[in-house]
Amino acid sequence: MSLSDLANIVEIVGILAILFGIVFGLIQVKQNRVQRRELALLECARSFEDEDFTEAYRIISELPAGMTRAKFEKLDEHYESAAMRVGMKFETMGLLVHRGVVPLDALSDLVGGAALTIWRVLELWVDETRKHRSHPTFWEWYQWLIERLMERGRIDRQPVYLTETHWKNPNI
Repeated sequence: MSLSDLANIVEIVGILAILFGIVFGLIQVKQNRVQRRELALLECARSFEDEDFTEAYRIISELPAGMTRAKFEKLDEHYESAAMRVGMKFETMGLLVHRGVVPLDALSDLVGGAALTIWRVLELWVDETRKHRSHPTFWEWYQWLIERLMERGRIDRQPVYLTETHWKNPNI
């Protein structure tokens, strides 16, 4: 084997090492992206455990659908405060979904029903508030999120306890 043959072999090994490094790097980037999304979803889930949010959700979810500004004005001011707290949470979630930080399907499974329940109560109030305050972007991401959930058929979805009766743990 000549020095030229050895140089060719070393060059081929070098090229293969570079290709391996590129492929390994791409795999790591993909795994990192998946891990970041999973962590974002976990933080999203934790944020819904907040005691203030839970109480605000309870208060608003007990109201009938189709609340207007006039109806809210007849209630104690803590109702509007609760509506703001809940709505801002879903506003944030809508933006996080839009930016790709939190996957829509996971958010839908986690709190899609809750988002829709509250939207039904507050939709008229939101529309009237936008007009009253000349603030057309008020809760724009919350509305965007609701429209995406509706496109997915989230409203008519069967409960998981009915659809996932034959589920098997994939980690076993």
